[in-house]
Order: sequence, then structure tokens, then C-alpha cells
Amino acid sequence: MFLSFDLFSFSLLVEDATAIFKFEQLFEFPPFPIMFVIQMKHDFKKAEILKAAAKVFRTKGYHATRIQDIADALGMQKGSLYYYISTKEDLLKGLVEEILEQSVELLGNIHNTEHKPREKIRLCVESHLHLFHNNIDAFGVFINEDLDLINKNSAKDIFDLLKEYENGWLQIFSEGVKTGEFNPDLNYKVVVKGIFGMLNWSYRWYHVKTGHSIKEVSGIFSDLILNGVGGK
Repeated sequence: MFLSFDLFSFSLLVEDATAIFKFEQLFEFPPFPIMFVIQMKHDFKKAEILKAAAKVFRTKGYHATRIQDIADALGMQKGSLYYYISTKEDLLKGLVEEILEQSVELLGNIHNTEHKPREKIRLCVESHLHLFHNNIDAFGVFINEDLDLINKNSAKDIFDLLKEYENGWLQIFSEGVKTGEFNPDLNYKVVVKGIFGMLNWSYRWYHVKTGHSIKEVSGIFSDLILNGVGGK
């Protein structure tokens, strides 16, 4: 079990800084420093802004989006947004990298289990789809926008994170080749890129209204993958 806090999950945990005071009163904790409370409220609002920005970027495209569009989506004055950001580029910070970090962490947890490689692949597929569709707006930005621009405005190198994620999949396939579960004659770098293409393309068509759950879709995709790479 691990805890991973990003701005999006933080916004789900704390609806308002006033909740801190209620928490103190309920459990008789000493008061939190006022600056701590102010910072938490600021972080919560910044998370709300990032979430709204991701939705607008996904709908209109990053370059076509104006700050006014994001302010309108939030019901805020345009000038109020500049308390939290300096430029539109600031809205790309943390939008993608933190989700990629979660992807790498989840993959590492799966890799370290005692499951056989075939089951690990199933878990990786389901994990990818769940994280992808739980953060569909941010991933929409990731898929549709210039990765160099996103990387320039990220605290961490997203290309390094993507490479780390890809290598995690390759390690599981390598493990499966050694145990005889997977075909040793395949180029797994190409296989993994193909898998990513299949999983990420679900962004274009998947919705719960299709009548299929993520678990059902991941099962179908996993069968396709595992039938294709099965050992001789």
C-alpha cells in the first residue's frame, strides 16, 4: 500500500481549508499555524484551477485556449487567476508529470509482486486504463499537445518518466520470456509501443455509456496481448 498525493487527489481530500478547523475542534488538536492553513487553501484552489484548465485544454486545445476561457469555466474573474498563475504556461506545470509518476509507481508495485508475468501484464493493462480514464482531461492534453512544450513547463523530465514506464513493461516481458511464458522471438520494444497505442486510443472512443466497464475492456485488451505474445 502506498500513498501518492498530487494536486488532483488533494482537491478530493480537502474541500475547504475550514475543514481543518473542524478537524481540530473534533479531536482537540492544537491550532494549525495560520500560514499552513492559507497554503492549504491556496493549494486546493490551484488544484481546482488545474483541473478546469485540463478540461478546457482538452476541449479547445492548448493554443486556442485563453485565460478568460479558464476563468469562465471556474466562474472567476480573469484577474483573480493571476493570483495563482503568472502565464498560461504555468497551467501545464504538474498537469501531466504527476500522473506519469503515479503510472511508474503503480507499475513498480505490480512488478514487485509474486504474480506470474502473464498476470502482471493483466494488472498493468487495468492499472493503465484506470489511471488514464480517471484523469481523462489531463491525459487528453498529454495525447493532443506538444510534448516538448509540456516538458518545458514541467518540474521533471516527462520523457524520462515515459522511458521509465516503458522499461517497466519491458522488464515484465523479459521475465516472461525467461520463464517460457512469452515468445522469445518478438521485438518487445515494438510490442510495448503497440500496447500503448491500443490503450491510449481508448481515449477516443471509451465512455462508461458504451456499456463496458474498465475491467471488462482491460480483460479484452489483455487477452489480445497475451494471445499475441504467448510462448511457442
